Amino acid sequence: MIYNRPTSIEVKRDEYLKVFGSIEDAKEKFYNIGAGSWEHPCWSNIDLPAQTPEFAAIQAPCIHHDLVKNEKLPLSSDSVEGFYSSHVVEHIPDFANRNLFKEVYRCLKSGGTFRISTGPCADMDWQAILREDENWWYFYDKDFQKLLVRQSEPMSVYDKWLLHLATPNSVFSSSKSKNKYSSEEIKKLIIQNKDSRDKLLNHLTKDIIFDINEPGNHVCWWNYNKLKQYLSEAGFSLIYRSGYGQSRVSWMRDLRYFDQTYPQISVYVEAIK
Repeated sequence: MIYNRPTSIEVKRDEYLKVFGSIEDAKEKFYNIGAGSWEHPCWSNIDLPAQTPEFAAIQAPCIHHDLVKNEKLPLSSDSVEGFYSSHVVEHIPDFANRNLFKEVYRCLKSGGTFRISTGPCADMDWQAILREDENWWYFYDKDFQKLLVRQSEPMSVYDKWLLHLATPNSVFSSSKSKNKYSSEEIKKLIIQNKDSRDKLLNHLTKDIIFDINEPGNHVCWWNYNKLKQYLSEAGFSLIYRSGYGQSRVSWMRDLRYFDQTYPQISVYVEAIK
């Protein structure tokens, strides 16, 4: 038997109107941080000003905010029902994430939810590199590799792992870095630190300088344990692992809008104020 079942629930505008009275009021209660071209009729976006004309042409309307330079979110305390952030925190430094988590906590109402999706999950990438799984990094196909420097050289599985973890430190990245690693150097470091993974991940990411002109770079690593630590330090006490489409909040279970970025390599976490 073939089952024909819906992918997820669909949360209609009427459901927002029923609870919040108007679209305008709903948009003051829900924010997608680092939304890019994402648009939802009942949510507001917070994002970095476009750095290129090409991205400006596709960026959705948003509240412009630099998560690295600006300490305070431009929102009132205890006013927000829900924050969502998908594949953003890996692109900004650890210090900016610590501040962001604290600011989200400040802005949320009691009982409000912060949902984070980020990738790659450091745990899954680590297991893939230990087994030298060439097919794990399927998104680094030939078309993608044409965009990189050193196109004449094939990318090893170790190059792909590092590019996914600490982009500027890869010899295949055009971003400036004092710490460019060859494939053999990466392999040697992994073998030497097989039993101290987190120490190695911190070493490879600690000196990366955030470049606003390269917002797509990965500059820090995440897994559930690190997210839980940072969220706890920000003030959250109820923190739990979630999954694709598994939010405890119905607004964020509508897969037409949420959890659509590389779910197979992502880690999902929610925190309640």
